[in-house]
Amino acid sequence: MKTIGTRSTCPISYSLDIFGDKWTLLILRDMIFRDRNSWLEWKAADENIAPSVLTDRVNLLINQELIIKKVSPHNASKFLFYLSDKGLELIPLMVDIMEFGSRHHPDGGSKYWLKKIETSKKKTIAELREKMLAIREAALNNQIV
Repeated sequence: MKTIGTRSTCPISYSLDIFGDKWTLLILRDMIFRDRNSWLEWKAADENIAPSVLTDRVNLLINQELIIKKVSPHNASKFLFYLSDKGLELIPLMVDIMEFGSRHHPDGGSKYWLKKIETSKKKTIAELREKMLAIREAALNNQIV
């Protein structure tokens, strides 16, 4: 694993070195909540990420072993990305961020995710984890996803 430069031994500082900008979290959001797993899908998101920033953040996630890169079975010039086991550990954090944003967004946020999380956060996390794992396993076993 390629390490990132750390400013201290503080675990929060280390985490901010990875997730301290919105782009990394938005890529993870798109993977976990929107079933997007390609560079072009992330580029098309409403937030209009610059291509160079997107490439940098994707490489950071790969280098930190949070996502896995695989050639698309449908197009050899396209790569698809999947959460690694380490990346799967981020699902509870992302659910908490989704819950907070949905609850406090001035325009209401995602009612779908807020209702699902309020009904059973533990079940929502388990379902998302199982779905991400199934998609990854199917892709790594060269099955059509």
